[in-house]
Amino acid sequence: MRMIMTPRQQVATAALAVLIVASVLSMPRTLDAPREQRPLTRSAGLVVAQPAAARELAPEQVRDLTYN
Repeated sequence: MRMIMTPRQQVATAALAVLIVASVLSMPRTLDAPREQRPLTRSAGLVVAQPAAARELAPEQVRDLTYN
């Protein structure tokens, strides 16, 4: 059984291959950058408290959202 790709599949495959190769080439060659290139300050992350657990509504408080 021989699988033949359509021209559209060939174009998509070629485009994805170019994208993958370009992304690999744009990566730094080493994991450890020299200290001169590292930023002196680190960005501070946003600390957010977890939301309180929502309690369930009583059946009388729930509106009927069905359309009749």
